[in-house]
Amino acid sequence: MSPDLLILSATYFEISHFLNCCPPDSKRLTKSGRKIISGKIHDKTYDLMITGPGVFNAAHAVTTYLEQAFPDLILQTGIAGVFRQTGLSAGDVAIATREHYIHTGIQTDSLENDPLPFDLIEADPLSRKGIYPFEQDRVDNSHEILSRILLTHKIKMVKGPFITVSSITSSFKQADRLYSAFSPVMEAMEGAASAHIAALYGIPMIEVRAASNFVGERDKSKWDIDLAAKQLERLCVCF
Repeated sequence: MSPDLLILSATYFEISHFLNCCPPDSKRLTKSGRKIISGKIHDKTYDLMITGPGVFNAAHAVTTYLEQAFPDLILQTGIAGVFRQTGLSAGDVAIATREHYIHTGIQTDSLENDPLPFDLIEADPLSRKGIYPFEQDRVDNSHEILSRILLTHKIKMVKGPFITVSSITSSFKQADRLYSAFSPVMEAMEGAASAHIAALYGIPMIEVRAASNFVGERDKSKWDIDLAAKQLERLCVCF
């Protein structure tokens, strides 16, 4: 039986506070060892998949799942790096208006690639640049609901474009260049891959992340991964 919600998280730790709040009823493994955890959020059923980090793990995990179940909605979540220009900091939250796998396309002299000469998803020209817009009404409604809830905890929340990368940005200089090219709110490693697969199967998806660090900050003593993971508990129970 397909659940109301499929939650995707790259690692167990990122989603551990949510699982403490909404304990699973069962667990199972796919043939490739991906963990699927099932439970309830209030009156809704969820499956949660620990995909592993990165675009290849995410694409594999989501495909494996969707070949045997058909959820009403996919929620991609997890921690992320936030760009300093947004005014957000560790513990703050953002919802994606679109995802962009910035390594897709034809290389140019700038960071932004030209589009490929063919669609990666049939009849979807934006896929030529690895761009995956999310349904605007769903994003706006989710943003409104989550903003009201997070305001009581003095947590900032914005909506805007995310970028997906395969190499973590390692300097503020490079982070500034990325922001100039794409104006993203957050950088992570799975969202565009999940969005691509969701589009192939025709299942709506939304992506909400909590910031653990500034993009380009390589001193992990300045990261707050546990705070970001705690915020994900507040987010996930709202879906």
